[in-house]
Amino acid sequence: MAYRLKFSKRALRETGEAQEWYELQSPGLGEEFIAALELQLKRLEQAPLLYAEVISSVRRALLPRFPYGLFYVVRGDLVHVLAVLHDARNPSRWPKSR
Repeated sequence: MAYRLKFSKRALRETGEAQEWYELQSPGLGEEFIAALELQLKRLEQAPLLYAEVISSVRRALLPRFPYGLFYVVRGDLVHVLAVLHDARNPSRWPKSR
């Protein structure tokens, strides 16, 4: 079964910020970040329940090569990506509303 993906506004903003930061570090690196993100999203579409819960009902999938995690919840056939966070950030400090 293929799952549908949905991004929160926050996750979209964080993705853009990370891509921009990497691109400033080295031309082309921002695109490599997006490619790693897309690879992980394809995996989530196929098997989102493989990844562990890190907060009640919130799962995390790490990106290959980059120190970022996709934080998401699974509701029926929907994978709702809540945040795209650098590993150094603390997700327990998130606002409680989702």
